[in-house]
Amino acid sequence: MLSTAKFRRIATATALSALVGGGALLTAGAAAAADAPEYPWCTPGDLTVSAAEGHAPDDGRLFAITFEAKPGVSCEVEGAPSSLIFFDGEAQQPVEVVSPEPGSAERYTIDEQHPGVAYVSAPPESSDPTPVTTAQLNLPQGGGINVDWPSAIDGPLHLGNIGPAVS
Repeated sequence: MLSTAKFRRIATATALSALVGGGALLTAGAAAAADAPEYPWCTPGDLTVSAAEGHAPDDGRLFAITFEAKPGVSCEVEGAPSSLIFFDGEAQQPVEVVSPEPGSAERYTIDEQHPGVAYVSAPPESSDPTPVTTAQLNLPQGGGINVDWPSAIDGPLHLGNIGPAVS
C-alpha cells in the first residue's frame, strides 16, 4: 500500500508532467497558428481595386494600386501582384515589369480601415509613352483582377509588395 506522502509525490509528479506536456502542446499549437493567416487570403471578390498616379520622390513617376476591402471583409495578402499586363483597349501593350525579390514580402491584413497598396515606379514620361487604359493582375495568393489605369506609361516598371499606404 502507498503511503500518503508517496502518493502525493506521485500525484504531484504526474500533474507537473501533464502541465509541462500540455504547455508543449500549446506552444506547438501557437507556432502552427503563427504560420497560418489570421484571416483568409484575399480573393478578387473581397476587394475593390483602383490605380492612381501619385507624386514620385525623384524624377520618375509613381503609381499606386490600392486594394480596399469590401464592407465586412478582413483578409490577408503576402507579396506583390503577379502577371501585371497592360492593355490599350483590347490590345496588350509591351511594358516590362520588374517584380520584388521572392521572400521579401510580409503578410498584410486588409480591412475596411486598412487598405493595401502596391506601388509601381516608372521612369519619367518620354515623348512617346505607351498608351494604357487598363491593367490585369493576379493577387499574390491567386485570382485575377482588372483595373482602369490612369495614364500612358514608360517601362521598365518596378512593382512593390502589397502593404500599408505610405504618406
